[in-house]
Amino acid sequence: MNIFKKLSMPTMSKQHGLSLIELIIALALGLLLTLGVTQIYLSGNQTYRQTESLARAQESARFVSAIIQPDLRSAGSFGCLAQMGRPFDQVVDNRLNGGLPIPITQAVQGWEFNNTGPGDTLALSSTPSTPAANKWSSGTVGTALPASLTGSVLSNSDVLIINSLAPISVPVNATNPQNGNSINLSSNSGLPANRVVLATLGDCSEGELFQKSNNANSSSITMAGGNISPGNNGNNFNLNYDAQTRVYEFTSTAFYIGTGTNGEPALFRRLMVPLQTPQELVSGVESLQFLYGVNTSGNEAADSYLPADQVQNWDRVVSVRFSVMTRGRDEVLEAANSRSFDMLGSEVSQGNNGDRRVRLVTVGTTAIRGRMQ
Repeated sequence: MNIFKKLSMPTMSKQHGLSLIELIIALALGLLLTLGVTQIYLSGNQTYRQTESLARAQESARFVSAIIQPDLRSAGSFGCLAQMGRPFDQVVDNRLNGGLPIPITQAVQGWEFNNTGPGDTLALSSTPSTPAANKWSSGTVGTALPASLTGSVLSNSDVLIINSLAPISVPVNATNPQNGNSINLSSNSGLPANRVVLATLGDCSEGELFQKSNNANSSSITMAGGNISPGNNGNNFNLNYDAQTRVYEFTSTAFYIGTGTNGEPALFRRLMVPLQTPQELVSGVESLQFLYGVNTSGNEAADSYLPADQVQNWDRVVSVRFSVMTRGRDEVLEAANSRSFDMLGSEVSQGNNGDRRVRLVTVGTTAIRGRMQ
């Protein structure tokens, strides 16, 4: 007989996995955590996209100002001829066939799109059109929008043309300044064929405006005949040029809003004389408005800023104020952009089919140096 009494111990059941309740709780907590992380990601991504879109609009606005302002500052600058105290059309012999898009005496001229001036209300269209020339007006009676721009300019924006000069950096050949119908230079001109040139006498008393015929790699400026466009009325100079002769490239440049290669509205620049293919500069530019500072008191400062259709004497314009609306590329706002924007006194908004893009309006004012005597 075994004297030790066998003690019986209770058996322990082993647990295999989680209970159903614990599993449900774990799934719920995991789902809440996932939803929270997803919400943070979506919110951060939305903020990033909006910030990026605003940055693009700001960059486009800065680019527009960087392009237009230098051209405006140099508008109407006729080099040393401006110091002669006589009207340019009396100092400069215009040898070009046909007229310039705006008179040589003017620094600038603009065209106002109908009903987009100060005090007007404008609703931008989701599908802007290219209307007929009579939708734009200029204060000069009988001056229509140039035919070469008709069909290219989008509605709801103004048009500006600038006359300006840029000196050629290569000096005249001191030992042989002129040879027949050519002004000889010390090196290649760098100026493409068919460009328009202003040459002045060494004492700045007179000058000739003409179209050149030879290429940029030529060390002379040769006067073209009448076999190119616009061509010249003859191919021989009326003046004798010397070693102090100064040579400039003359440009008459149009700025306007057109349809870019990606279908977006864009800022375009077009050389008008000789007429060149339009150049797309900045995409996402939706509207461009101009006001012109007119000097009526003779104190070299603007006494009032007027839209183009109210400017009666463009020779009195001493500064230009412009407002540009740029937009982001993608629709990143949570709702349609229903804001109204003030563009130089004109209230601009979207139409009934507004999109969700970020929009930005900037304003700049530039004095015309050639008018600040």
